[in-house]
Amino acid sequence: MPQDIQQLREEFKQKLSRLNNYLWTAGLQNPVARIQQISFFFFLKMLEEQDIAMENEEKLTGHKHKSIFAGKNAKFRWSRWREKIGKDLERFVRDEVFPFIEELQNGHLSISDVFHEARLLIPDSVTLKNTIEVIDTIEFSNLDSDTKGDLYESLLNSIDAAGELGQFLTPRHIIRAIIEMVNPKIGETVYDPACGTGGFLITAYEHIKLKNSNPKNIEERNGKKVGYGDKLKNEQWKFLTTKTFFGSDVDIEMRRLALMNLILHGLEGAHIRRKDTIAGVENEEDLRTHNVVITNPPFAGKINKERIKPSLPVKSNKTQVLFLGYVINSLKPNGRAGIILPEGSLFGTNKDDKEIRRYLLENTKLEAVVSMPAGVFQPYAGVKTSFLIFKKRSAPANLASPAEASAKVWFFNMQGDGSSLSAAKKFGPQYKNDIPKLLELWGKGQAVAKPYSWFTTVKEIADNDYILSANTYNPYSGEEEIKHRDPKEILKEIESSEKKLGLATEEIKKLI
Repeated sequence: MPQDIQQLREEFKQKLSRLNNYLWTAGLQNPVARIQQISFFFFLKMLEEQDIAMENEEKLTGHKHKSIFAGKNAKFRWSRWREKIGKDLERFVRDEVFPFIEELQNGHLSISDVFHEARLLIPDSVTLKNTIEVIDTIEFSNLDSDTKGDLYESLLNSIDAAGELGQFLTPRHIIRAIIEMVNPKIGETVYDPACGTGGFLITAYEHIKLKNSNPKNIEERNGKKVGYGDKLKNEQWKFLTTKTFFGSDVDIEMRRLALMNLILHGLEGAHIRRKDTIAGVENEEDLRTHNVVITNPPFAGKINKERIKPSLPVKSNKTQVLFLGYVINSLKPNGRAGIILPEGSLFGTNKDDKEIRRYLLENTKLEAVVSMPAGVFQPYAGVKTSFLIFKKRSAPANLASPAEASAKVWFFNMQGDGSSLSAAKKFGPQYKNDIPKLLELWGKGQAVAKPYSWFTTVKEIADNDYILSANTYNPYSGEEEIKHRDPKEILKEIESSEKKLGLATEEIKKLI
């Protein structure tokens, strides 16, 4: 991670710590409430910054933007009311700003959803003013989406008890790798059934825009290319921003954070629902299919089998088994998916694990299994994970047929992701990073390259309880890469040692 970004994160963490202390001392001791209130004010400031950015983007691309602060609504801009003080500030925010955002009717329904039934919980005007002054020093408009994602992560991680939410963000560099491999395109629908704060959907949006940008308008930001989608026609742009992205999450606060995140990235038309994806009453929305499904479902927790939605192919009390079945069924024929799973579900020997793996191989063309090292999800969890890339078949396959049995699955063994893989998460060139190699080989048609990748037949997998753990089939397992030193270097060391030994021998002779 570049030094300036690292410094930015550290400064941001310090500011979050101050905000946390302000609100805790003022009596807001519920960690979820603190996250919610801080998020509201982040959003109010970023909303104006985003509005200005969209106005500038309209000049570049011609994509029309309708400001929510036009005319008499100008008084609701952050820059206008932040100067208020005392009870006047408290009253204006509580009685005018929050209701204004919730009651927006000019096409900004997602913004209204963010502030639906929102209440100002900061109990006094002094704490409110301090909160606004700290947030006012953060320039969100100068940050790309990757850094904003880090700041949201810092927000959630800054509260000591935030872990009670049971949520964490998927690392952005892992999301980008999955998106690159799944390759969502303009005209396709993209769905995340466990969307959290919306990281997968935002990255897919950026990916599609980049693929449809004029090279002269593509920028390099923190080692990442960013495009505006200026090659898209008006109808394509409308489809991208209003009919492409769908997500759901069972947690109402996660949904709120996702809506904030998506809106601030220009995706106000994304459809995010509060829904239990795998349990409860089933409706038409549950049976809808998509071109692309990308997700990192929750690993922890058990579920009562009586609550499982009837359309799921394998009934289990493990959420990852249910989500994998849901993702497979949510794809259109030839639709593509990327899903992160705990390693245990890939080699588990119980009936549920084996059955969902069989269902996967029968109903999809499994294209890649990418084994990731333990520690990718630090500081939240050290669990080892893998992600799968697959394409939905038009009809279930007979795995015993010669054609299917001889089909091959590509495995990639990622030993490092460019980070320290420790609780004290650090990035840098000193850490092993196999992601560039992964994408390079994938771009060559799933090429084989020792010791990274190999193919395994479907027959071998089926004969082995459908196990999909990469280590089971790794042909390089046990081999160690030995780096031999340059013989000239070794010879010089020997000559130097002999010279020193000769000198020492002469000294001893003199003493004798």
